[in-house]
Amino acid sequence: MNWMRTLVSAVVVAGCLFASFSVAASAQDQIEAGRSKSLMLYQQAIQAYKNGDLITAINLCNAAVAADNQNKYAYLLMAQAQGDNGDNYNAQSNFRAALTLDYNFLDCRNSYGQYYLKRGELQDAQHEFEECVRINPRYPFAHHHLGEVLQRRGDLGRAIEEFDTACQLKPDYWQAQRDLGLAVFERARGGDLSDAQQKLETASRLVPNNPLVHYYLGEIYCAAGKLDDAESEFRRAIMYDPRFAAAHWELGKLRYLRGDLDRCLAEMKESAKINPLYAEKAGYPQADLIKNKSTTATCYEFKGMLVDAIDVWRDYLPFVPSNKETQKHIQQLEREARKRSAGKLKALTYDPAQVQALVVKGIAQYDNGDIDGAKSTFQHALELNPQSFEANQNFGYCMEAEGDLNQAMAKYQAAAMILPKFDGALYNMAYLLEKMNLPAEAGLMYQKFHELSGRYPYDPKHIVSLQQEDARERARQELIRKRGY
Repeated sequence: MNWMRTLVSAVVVAGCLFASFSVAASAQDQIEAGRSKSLMLYQQAIQAYKNGDLITAINLCNAAVAADNQNKYAYLLMAQAQGDNGDNYNAQSNFRAALTLDYNFLDCRNSYGQYYLKRGELQDAQHEFEECVRINPRYPFAHHHLGEVLQRRGDLGRAIEEFDTACQLKPDYWQAQRDLGLAVFERARGGDLSDAQQKLETASRLVPNNPLVHYYLGEIYCAAGKLDDAESEFRRAIMYDPRFAAAHWELGKLRYLRGDLDRCLAEMKESAKINPLYAEKAGYPQADLIKNKSTTATCYEFKGMLVDAIDVWRDYLPFVPSNKETQKHIQQLEREARKRSAGKLKALTYDPAQVQALVVKGIAQYDNGDIDGAKSTFQHALELNPQSFEANQNFGYCMEAEGDLNQAMAKYQAAAMILPKFDGALYNMAYLLEKMNLPAEAGLMYQKFHELSGRYPYDPKHIVSLQQEDARERARQELIRKRGY
């Protein structure tokens, strides 16, 4: 009987063990099923987030967390979507939930720091990025974003170090290359910009379609007196984003300094019609709307379009604290316009509208690469009005494009005599003299520009070097005169 009781007990124990094993297996199956479902929902949430559907992404992440409360990636994505949607309370709660599951979750901690950075909470952002670096000193993204925080907090030296570290850790990290170049540019303003130029050129090779990189490269080239290179960069910035108002403004300003009234006006108009909020959203520098108005009005004046000039100057008045001089100028233009309207000035022997139409046509031909056609059109305009500044100046651009710098200079000189008060014509001739390898003459012409304009538009360091060359040459000639050999 004892053996029977023992056998029965053994059977009962075995049955209990089998039942326990079945329950445990069933629980594990449920866990695995939950993980599988959570992963599927998370993948769907990623797609919704990429498509900009934040609410759907949040709901899918909630479902993913309900299926598997250990899915740290679902918590992170939900926090990012909630932050983008303005739900800051729940965003922070889910960032912390993900970090509770994994304190060393670098992607989450880095994203949490970016969340604080966007909100302007720089101290909290810095803490998260520094903690990332402490956990893994070779994590490039935290170094880059830490540099952003330090730059905004005024510590440019340390910011440059962090940007540089990010670039060394990840050489193809174009955002870090860009920000490193911009930071070096900021530190070197008025000094040696070659390092900043090299960093930004690296960034432009890594991401050739980024308008901001090309914009700042254009600024550097302007500061170095390389206007052709600068123009190419500004045009690239506009090509990649036609709504980049500051790039339009800088290109218009540059064309003004090349003595080009029509293209300057075109760029100023493009810049002015772009909503400033777009630049803020895109992270672009703002265009100078006040200088845009004054430059536009000045161009209209030099083109003889007095009514348009008066209208723009009137729009400009409210933006000038002390506008008495501008008011006097407007009154002078109004008197001049009335004289013209009354026919008190000498009657013209040509139709100004026809000449301007030819200038516009020639510009279009030039910009489309039809240099010969442009020359023929500008020549026709000059036959109608030999005193057309625009026709002479644009003919000069054609000659310059063909490499005939002497003939280009002859046309520029003829144009400058027509509008002797137009400072841009002088700057343009000075630039051409540099191209002709006549540094002393270029320095003197830049000085004439300064006397007329009262200031230099860019960093004058390279202009000063030209003028020093002229001074050295004059000193050498004086020494030769005194020695007699």
